[in-house]
Parts: sequence; structure tokens; C-alpha cells
Amino acid sequence: MRFATLLLWLVLARTAPAQSVETEIRAEVGRYVAAINSGDAGSVAALYLDEPTASSAGDGQIHRGWRRIADLLREVYEQAGTIRMTSDSIAITPLGSDAALAVLRYTWAFGRAGAGPVTGAMTLAYVRTPRGWRVAHDHTSTLQADATPLGLVDAVSDSGPPSPRRQTVACTVARITDGDGIVCNRIGRVRLIGIDTPELDQRPFGRQAADALARLVRVGSVVQLEPDVEERDPYRRVLAYVWAGRTMVNWRMVRDGWAVLLTYPPNVQYVEALTDAERRARDERKGLWGTGGFDCPPADHRRNRCE
Repeated sequence: MRFATLLLWLVLARTAPAQSVETEIRAEVGRYVAAINSGDAGSVAALYLDEPTASSAGDGQIHRGWRRIADLLREVYEQAGTIRMTSDSIAITPLGSDAALAVLRYTWAFGRAGAGPVTGAMTLAYVRTPRGWRVAHDHTSTLQADATPLGLVDAVSDSGPPSPRRQTVACTVARITDGDGIVCNRIGRVRLIGIDTPELDQRPFGRQAADALARLVRVGSVVQLEPDVEERDPYRRVLAYVWAGRTMVNWRMVRDGWAVLLTYPPNVQYVEALTDAERRARDERKGLWGTGGFDCPPADHRRNRCE
């Protein structure tokens, strides 16, 4: 009986923080929608991180810094008059205890005469601060008028994003380093954006993830590297979405359950598709989700947070 009680306590201790973060972020999304509907640009700006690193991306433009975001919000309200925002299909992904992603579908109705409603997908990247949760980055994708009414363009397909959005660079694969890294001839080390796989010392899961990547990206084959906002990470590795033919390898690794989502704004070009891929893989217990491979997430393993 004592062992069963201890086991229950350990399970609750492990799941409670994630559940708490999800509950808090869901409430924060509600605050965000309410602030948009208040008509006060200042109330919306107050929900953002008051730092130069804060950013907002949409319609091919990136605005950096709290002051620029606040100015942008004022400009939006000046043009729109009023905004009525509704949201649904909200998915929350805790990233530890102090960060989280919220991905949602939205509709904006404008008060300006002649302006029709706009529907799209939004990602809000939250960080915990001494003053509470704040939005460190947002990314908005507007759906075209002839887009599917079911919601996220990339997410509704189970084959991933259909093609690169930016100019790609050819890479001849020289080596597979682990589940989320390769080496290219003349280019060097490449880190796959937006994903994280078990480390090689997380046996046997790290090697299984590396083998899965090797099946998608053959040594000696030519793949295409698509960049996002930042060219390299702090370790000087090239950051890229890897395309093998018409398959985005980053997405495939997540969808098949060999990788989890790992997002570092402003590199969030495909975050909605990757978030949806992780949710489906987890629900279907694909790959490492079905064998306990993510009981200790790779990020927690690197920080020695797992027993």
C-alpha cells in the first residue's frame, strides 16, 4: 500500500506542473481575446513581454521590440476601428514550467464599413515573468478566401507542409549525427528547426530516433535546406527545415513519433503544423510515444531533471 501511495504521488507530482501551465495559458488566451475586443491597443500591448526580444510576425513581416509591437497595435486599431475576435481549436503545449505555446484558430470581424471578417491561425509563445505570463512572440497566418473551412491550412493535411516557403539550398548528406542533426558536405553541421529528439545516451530511444532520421535522409543523398529567421544557433550549426523531395523531414519526424516540438522564436514558420503533428502522434501513441521514449523529454534530460 505504501508503494502504491508513493507511486501515485510521483505521478501527480510529474503531471501537475504541466496541467497547471496549460490551465494558466488557457486563461491567458482568454485575456488576450478580451483585450483585443476591448478596443484598447494599450491593453493588448500590456500582455506582451516588455523587452527588445519580443516579436510579432505576420504577412511576411517581422516586428521586433515591445515599442514597435505597441505602435503596430495602435496602427491596426486606427485602420480597423473596432475588432471583434473569436477563437477555437486552442491547443496548449507546455515547454517546461516557465514557457508554453498556444496555437489557435481565430476570426476577426472589423468595425470599419466594407471590411469583411478574416480567419486564420495564430501562435502565441508565452514566457513566465515576475509580473506574470507575457507573450514573447506571436505569429499570425491568414487563410485565403478559398482555403478549407476546417481551419489550419498546413495542419489539416496529414502529409505535412506541401512545399518550402523560402529559397532552399542543396545539401549532400555526409553523416547523421543524431535524431535532429545532420552534416552536409561543404556546409557543415545542420540542426533541424522546431524539433527535439532523445539524446544518444537516452538508450535505446536516442539511437532509434537517429535511425528514423537516417531512413528519411540517406547518407549521400541530396536534400534541400530551408531557412527560417535565424541562420545559425549558438553552437554555429545551420538551422534548417530539411526537405527530402516533397517531404519536410522535420514534420515527418514529429508526426511519426520520433521527435517532439522544440520552438525558439522567431524561428516559428511551421510551428502550427509541427504542433498539430505532435498532438496526433501523441494521441495515436506513434513511435516513441508508445514505448515511453518521451517519459523524460530530451530538454529535461539535458538539464538532469529526470531520475
